[in-house]
Amino acid sequence: MKKQILTFAGLLLCMAFLAGCAKKASGPVIGYICKNTTDTFAIGYNNAARAKLDGLKAAGTISDWYFYDGQSDPVTQIALMDTAVTQGCNYIVFLPAEAAGSAPVLDKAKEKNIPIIVVNSRTTNTDALATAYVGSNDVQAGEMMAQFVIEQIPQGGGWGHIQGPIGNSAQLERGQGIHNILDTNAAWKMLDEQPGNWLGEIATRFAEDWRTKYGTGLNAIICDNDDMSSAAQNVMNAAGRSDIICIGVDGNPGPLSMIKSGDLKATIYQDGIGQVSKGIDLVIDLIGGKPVPKESWIDFVLITKDNVDQYLN
Repeated sequence: MKKQILTFAGLLLCMAFLAGCAKKASGPVIGYICKNTTDTFAIGYNNAARAKLDGLKAAGTISDWYFYDGQSDPVTQIALMDTAVTQGCNYIVFLPAEAAGSAPVLDKAKEKNIPIIVVNSRTTNTDALATAYVGSNDVQAGEMMAQFVIEQIPQGGGWGHIQGPIGNSAQLERGQGIHNILDTNAAWKMLDEQPGNWLGEIATRFAEDWRTKYGTGLNAIICDNDDMSSAAQNVMNAAGRSDIICIGVDGNPGPLSMIKSGDLKATIYQDGIGQVSKGIDLVIDLIGGKPVPKESWIDFVLITKDNVDQYLN
């Protein structure tokens, strides 16, 4: 009797194992590790990614896909890469939270021989380990913002910079671009530079503090994204200081509406949806055995009242 019970138990274990094997996808499975699900820009490209990946699954191009929220935290992203491996992902689309902190995600992909497409922001090992990179030149974005400020206020003045999360490649490279232009212009003086972590509420506090501290000596606030620039501009407009130029990057719907109404002068449009869509397209090329370019670049665009209608939905 005891032997029969043991045999029956072994049979159940075998059946459970086979059932588990049957659930494993037979075709390509994509893991999408995003930066976060909270800031406006990320929400836009995450929604586009969901729609595109759902369409590919419905069409049978891929067996399945998984969405992983990086929560703007490299440690979380590294853990999610382990989860993606466990869940059978054999292709990864990755939007890093930090340049150095998120780099181990690519190390893990290399160890498991999983192709990884890095999108939007770079890690320190992207050039060496990524299958491909899709993004926009963030140094160019910083230079475009600084140049716009100079064109609007040719006599010069004082400027502040509200940064993205410290260590993110966009924060590093946009800052580099801003300093490339303004540090070499004797008519301009940097008054302050602080991290705003992409958040409008933090930018609001800095804008209020700087307006009080620097008064008429403050002429421009350059921000690493639109959530911060529009918040800073709202502070200035409410205080009767609409002469202060606030500009950021992304081209989100709210700031575009402000440009249309004349409450904001400009933004630098970043096609995040185009970046993510291109990254997923590269995965499909890889699945089909096609070669993919090591880098794909999508240009930034200066948006002012003259061309804002082209970008408003």
